[in-house]
Amino acid sequence: MKNYRNTSDTISTVGSMLLFLLFAVCMMMIIAAAAGSYSRISDNYGTNFTASASIRYISNKIKSADSVDVSQNVMVLRSGGISNVIYFSDGGLYEKTVAANSEYEISGGERIFELNGMEISESEDFYKISVNVGSEKCAALVRKG
Repeated sequence: MKNYRNTSDTISTVGSMLLFLLFAVCMMMIIAAAAGSYSRISDNYGTNFTASASIRYISNKIKSADSVDVSQNVMVLRSGGISNVIYFSDGGLYEKTVAANSEYEISGGERIFELNGMEISESEDFYKISVNVGSEKCAALVRKG
């Protein structure tokens, strides 16, 4: 009789351990899936934030400027005795401050955002700003004047 009891205790213990192992494996799979989802959400948030922040930055600069000149995706924003030159180069959005009515080069300046591309176009009443960040493309219209 003792032999049967030891065998049933052993089977019960092994069964409990297998159930615990199954529970642990399932929990590890759930944690791995959640970590992957969080990583994708975080990457997309960073991309969306960079795109929208760069457009908001440029549009606020346009709204605060006295005059704006656009040519070949370069903006020259004049306010008082200062001109800000905003341009895309080497995978980034750059801004450079120069004295008004002085010559400027499309080099140097401070890197504001990392972008894959930028387009600025002008129509009768609006400036159209388009930026590419990663695989995202974001655009906005800013009213002149």
